Amino acid sequence: MREALTPKMIVLFILLAIVAAVCIRLGYWQLERATARGADRITAEHEEKLSGPALPLDETLRLQTNMRVDEYASPVYVTGTFSEYQLRVLDRAVDSNPAELVLAELTVTEGPDAGGAVPVIRGWVEPGAPLPAVPSGDVTVFGYLAAPEDSIGGLTEETAVSISPAELVNAWGGPILSGYLVEFTPESVNQTQIDNREPVEFTAQRTSADGVQHVPPPKPTEEGGFNLQNAAYAVEWVIFAGFALFIWFRILRSAVRLKREEQLLDEWAEEFLSESEDNKLRG
Repeated sequence: MREALTPKMIVLFILLAIVAAVCIRLGYWQLERATARGADRITAEHEEKLSGPALPLDETLRLQTNMRVDEYASPVYVTGTFSEYQLRVLDRAVDSNPAELVLAELTVTEGPDAGGAVPVIRGWVEPGAPLPAVPSGDVTVFGYLAAPEDSIGGLTEETAVSISPAELVNAWGGPILSGYLVEFTPESVNQTQIDNREPVEFTAQRTSADGVQHVPPPKPTEEGGFNLQNAAYAVEWVIFAGFALFIWFRILRSAVRLKREEQLLDEWAEEFLSESEDNKLRG
């Protein structure tokens, strides 16, 4: 213990402790990078999905079937007619502003799911503001697939608390989409592609031609991620920090062992000299 408190060992400990602290800080920085790059990857993949071509709804997700993770946030289009009755989804926020979402029932008129119901979030209004009129006749609706919300009750003829197909099917009947569509307005589309049920390239607009303010697209299901390469670098820096402290303990151990060896040599030398003096006296 006394050897560890010598000036030489104290200075060496301070230097190696600084090295270890730098390594730990670099490891923490790599860990932050691992999280940030993982989140960036998730965001980039999500944005790529949102900007991909829109497909017919029944080719992406059939009514009355559960939505898979890879189907979530997919852009789709479907043709149908809106019910004249709309619901206010209460207590929401859009871009940090208090809002009520406009939920409408679209009855599919084309394809294998004709006659079924698709919940559509057409947009949003300020709390208590009049709801926008629904389009008449057959319309082709573009939207992003969103996952259903938990059923918490509170559904009335005019309002809803959650966007839950499990609740809506009791009022609208079935079959019904297991999630809902977050509507957007494409800037320009090729009607021939729609008629031929082909993938449709688009640029999404946040406002419809009749002034409906659309809500933002669904967010990624994962809020964060992890980049394994940066995580490995972080582990390496922590190992380097531990190794720096290990070096100090090894040097201390060697110094203590050397000190003990010197003490033993001194003791042996004293014993040898003592025995030599005794032998001379006896002689």
